[in-house]
Amino acid sequence: PERDPQAQVKADRRTQLIEVMEMAVGFYRLQLKTGAGGAARAYLDKRGLSEATSDKFGIGFAPDGWQGLWDHLRSKGVEEELILAAGLAKASSKGGKLYDVFRNRIMFPIRDARDRCIAFGGRAMDPDDNAKYLNSPETELFDKGRNLYNHGPARTAAGKGQPLIVAEGYMDVIALVEAGFGAAVAPLGTAVTETQLQLLWRISDEPIVALDGDKAGVGAAHRVIDLALPLLESGKSLRFALMPEGKDPDDLIRAEGAGGVKKVLDAAM
Repeated sequence: PERDPQAQVKADRRTQLIEVMEMAVGFYRLQLKTGAGGAARAYLDKRGLSEATSDKFGIGFAPDGWQGLWDHLRSKGVEEELILAAGLAKASSKGGKLYDVFRNRIMFPIRDARDRCIAFGGRAMDPDDNAKYLNSPETELFDKGRNLYNHGPARTAAGKGQPLIVAEGYMDVIALVEAGFGAAVAPLGTAVTETQLQLLWRISDEPIVALDGDKAGVGAAHRVIDLALPLLESGKSLRFALMPEGKDPDDLIRAEGAGGVKKVLDAAM
């Protein structure tokens, strides 16, 4: 059968945008290794992330300038429209000048199930920044309610019998993976959506939702329960693992190692 020409145009466009995103991954990774990335490297070091782990997850650094990534991509011949469409730059409301969306942030590439970079999450280095974590805006590639952080590798690990763990953030997922829990994912800065729940159930019949052991964590558990109850069916359910009071999975791993996490997961309700 002949391919739908419109579908082909759409597919070609996605390929172009993904190429731009992968160029951005390369730029950010390089910046992490420069003098400008010193404080970011020190932060990752303090959080116990080795250089090998940073490389594995493609972690990088967005420098503090207004047009660092913009100038880099333009110098490589990338069209302005593609940089904007990829959600990497936007126009200033004060005069239309274009500037980078991510500045002075540790950068986490967000990849789709086929391991293609479709967005970024950026953690602010400035403690006074009003957004500690910033995700890419919604684009032709990225719909945050329809994707999961670490989706592809988690699916592979779950296929080999590892429990599927749903954590809250990027650092939790990375810490869990490095502690041997390879099937860890996170929703992207929002409460779990119905689409994400269906994605989780495609990977595993009984995902374990691992939440911080504080009031907010318990509140989040109740919201997931409210969402899941009407959707439960034979063989599809959820378990909840509450971390010790005031700890997230990353804290628990640093305090008690993989054994501490396993104990909490084994007691999941």
